[in-house]
Amino acid sequence: MSLLGDIVDRVLFPNRELHGIPVLDGAFSPNQRLDGARKLGAEIERPDDIAFGQDGALYVSTGNSILRCTGDDFDVREVFATLDGPVGGLASAPDGRLLACVSGVGLVALSPVGKTVAKLEGVGGERIACALSVTVAPDGTIYLTDGSRTNQADLWLTDLMQNRGPSGRLIACDASLGGASVRADKLAWPLGVVASSDGTEVWVAESWAHRLTAFPRAGGERRVIVKNYTGYPARLGRGADGEVWMAFLALRTQLTEFVLRERAFCEEMMRTVPSELWIGPVLDGRLNPREPTQIGRIKKLGIQKPWAPPRSYGLVARLDAKGMAVETLHSRVDGRVHGVTAVRPIGSRVLAVSKGRDCLVELPRGRGAREG
Repeated sequence: MSLLGDIVDRVLFPNRELHGIPVLDGAFSPNQRLDGARKLGAEIERPDDIAFGQDGALYVSTGNSILRCTGDDFDVREVFATLDGPVGGLASAPDGRLLACVSGVGLVALSPVGKTVAKLEGVGGERIACALSVTVAPDGTIYLTDGSRTNQADLWLTDLMQNRGPSGRLIACDASLGGASVRADKLAWPLGVVASSDGTEVWVAESWAHRLTAFPRAGGERRVIVKNYTGYPARLGRGADGEVWMAFLALRTQLTEFVLRERAFCEEMMRTVPSELWIGPVLDGRLNPREPTQIGRIKKLGIQKPWAPPRSYGLVARLDAKGMAVETLHSRVDGRVHGVTAVRPIGSRVLAVSKGRDCLVELPRGRGAREG
């Protein structure tokens, strides 16, 4: 049925995007540079995002809590705040407050001592059920992404496999979290958001649409920067000279794309199989013997080949001021830094969190897309 559907799409709907998976080449050529990242401090359970505070500390979201990390390697840690739901995206406001996306709650502003001072729980008559990411524009305007009307943040895989119409939103509010309005709707799991360096646009990474889109802050038509990535783009971090860093949850595979189109099979799988064994991307992929696989991923002589079809993967990209990738760092199928959900430049350093492998890492120095 998928082959017939493809033929029908191409004949009757020639302008419809089919989203074939691009090959890994050019700036995305595979390498092993991400495995050269230096682990900072002890493990952090399922870290999701990081933000550098005005006080010089690093803040890390993990579960329902936010850690405050200090020291040269941010290895001195204490609980900064515990909130009413899983904490995702973080951002530091110019006045010293920390902004936190809380699944099922919305956007929360925290004082320098970790006390809740403001909340944004709804907009346009609808609650914000799936707050994913937040950024602050140069003029102080706050932009927040709401991933889905139907699923909260921890059900990201369910949202992908349901393959419903996109229901995410880009929301703007003022510094006090007031005056909220919806700036864009029908976004496909907008996991990443960042204000452009010149302050004229907001860039949004849509994971399930595999694209990066720019929205003019003054209004007007959106602009697609990259329409089809080889992976599922995640959070964005603004760097120097207009650069932007992008994390990727995982790579796409032909098997997952096939299952997403075979709706009867996919829905039966979701009803009858535990979610950790679904045919789809995962953040860690440490080879459960019962997990689905493709022939190329089977171990040979106890070794899993780095070029095998990826169930989990590690990937970050450095984008230039125009949004084009100029450098990537990979942790391939046999690597150790998978499921990267956030990457942030911190001064001269670039830090990332591997949610799949429970660690905070510093990326190796140097430039170049092809190494290893």
